[in-house]
Amino acid sequence: MLLLCLCTLALGPAPDASALAKDYAAAVRELNDAHAAKPVVKSEEELARRLPAAAEKALAALVKSKDAPELAAALVVAGEAALDLDRMDDFELVRARLAQVAPGEAKQLGIALSRPRFVARGTDGVEQEGLAAIADAFDVVLDGYRDVFGITNFSKVPGKKLRLRAHLVDAITRPPHFAPEFPWHSEIDFPVIEAKTFTSPTPKGQFLFYGLCHELGHVVAMWGDTRNEEDRHAWAHYTGVVLVEELTKAKGEAVKGLRDARWRSLTKAREELAQPPDEEGKERHRVMKLLVTLHDLVGPKTIGSALNALDDAGKHLRVNRVRYYSLADFEKALCATDTGKKKAKEIAAAFAAR
Repeated sequence: MLLLCLCTLALGPAPDASALAKDYAAAVRELNDAHAAKPVVKSEEELARRLPAAAEKALAALVKSKDAPELAAALVVAGEAALDLDRMDDFELVRARLAQVAPGEAKQLGIALSRPRFVARGTDGVEQEGLAAIADAFDVVLDGYRDVFGITNFSKVPGKKLRLRAHLVDAITRPPHFAPEFPWHSEIDFPVIEAKTFTSPTPKGQFLFYGLCHELGHVVAMWGDTRNEEDRHAWAHYTGVVLVEELTKAKGEAVKGLRDARWRSLTKAREELAQPPDEEGKERHRVMKLLVTLHDLVGPKTIGSALNALDDAGKHLRVNRVRYYSLADFEKALCATDTGKKKAKEIAAAFAAR
């Protein structure tokens, strides 16, 4: 009897659900913070395998916890943490348990799938078929940045995947947007009106396929700093229309149901540039004209090569680890490329005319 009592005292009371979730989330945060400060692995899968065994045990205990008032909130904390480290098996364990105790919270936590370059998440009623369709389109867009511009580096932390968050709404009142505030990854917030499919444009003329291309342009490169958006939002529009046009031509069945090229394309952008801008849009018009001129002078692969060179040389400002480039550095990098050396005078003239 004495031995039993001593064992009981040594073990102490079992941790409650909140403590277990806190321990798991803290371990994920510590691992991500350490990697962001000094990247030591090449992929998020490898990073996820480094989660301490104690954290895995805490999660296993959490999903087996008895029903309690704090359990739902604790599961949400653990589910969010699992997504921050691409721990899909952990996320599914949490989601299944949450669906038992709090279906509403489970719907808000949503569903997720992991692809080699990104983690996609669907909330508020997005179903697996719909999330997979959006992910397929996003894969096509990522292929486009690679094949058309030669850009493959998207994440603000090396080795970490992009995040794409799709949420179902009755009506789209806010466009897709790049959310740079997350500490370890870049995320695109993406409203949709279809739970099981992905088509574009919407019946109200909202260009979701273009939106994916456009927002990824922001992920690739921000310009100026937080006080001065040097590109006046033209860069993402330029990459967006180029990719919509090129992908529509090249991908065929892969972009079936994505018909944005009729209204959003480089061809249409050229027509718009031929018209005088209104007073408010003059600066954006000038930057867009510069980008299209450079596109014609050196081609998109050289533009991407210049950005890659700036990235490799560390020629950017980091704000919350997001890369901000300057147009002056971009001009120099363009002129340093093989194609740019041959077109240096024309490139300088294009920038001077801006």
